[in-house]
Amino acid sequence: MLNLRDRRVVVFGGGKVAERRVAKLLSAGARVKVVSKSFTRTIKKLEGQNLTLIKAELSEANIAQHLRDALLVFAATDDAELNETIANLARREGKLVNRADGVADFVVPASFEVGDVIIAVSTHGKSPATAKIIKRRIKKAVTQEDILLVELQEFLREALKRRIPSQAERSRMLKAIAHDEKILEMLRRGNLEGAKALGLKYLEA
Repeated sequence: MLNLRDRRVVVFGGGKVAERRVAKLLSAGARVKVVSKSFTRTIKKLEGQNLTLIKAELSEANIAQHLRDALLVFAATDDAELNETIANLARREGKLVNRADGVADFVVPASFEVGDVIIAVSTHGKSPATAKIIKRRIKKAVTQEDILLVELQEFLREALKRRIPSQAERSRMLKAIAHDEKILEMLRRGNLEGAKALGLKYLEA
């Protein structure tokens, strides 16, 4: 959960693992550089304003050069020894490293977004396949009511800030509204505006 908009990220490797990393990074608004001797067709198609491809054999000298201005470093080659070299050089520069084949400073979990809800699942790298299965199960459990409740709570939080200075009191009231059966029934029917109106009545009361 990082705000990567306009932040520089370097990915070493141009295969399928790198492809998945690049797609997520671009969707997060990062400025991505991929360094590899070859690239998948999908990575080539993604090349554009926020993605730079550099075709090069990887050596200690050019690895150090390319990671210097990056916030995050991804070691995603198919060579474990090379990934180890990348990770060591990056950590020497104080960078956070993700490795597809070894110990990482951070993980990229299986995740999905529904409206403003983001849910991520990690198995600490033990079973990415299981993480995806769990992700699909959770996704089925997220309802329209949940998504609309997020919007309602945001609306009421702003209204409460103008009325009540105490954060603890605002939190208590929002929790109560989140469990109010009349409001939840409106959200189940997709009536967000009705739920907002009823929520404001509760606040005024």
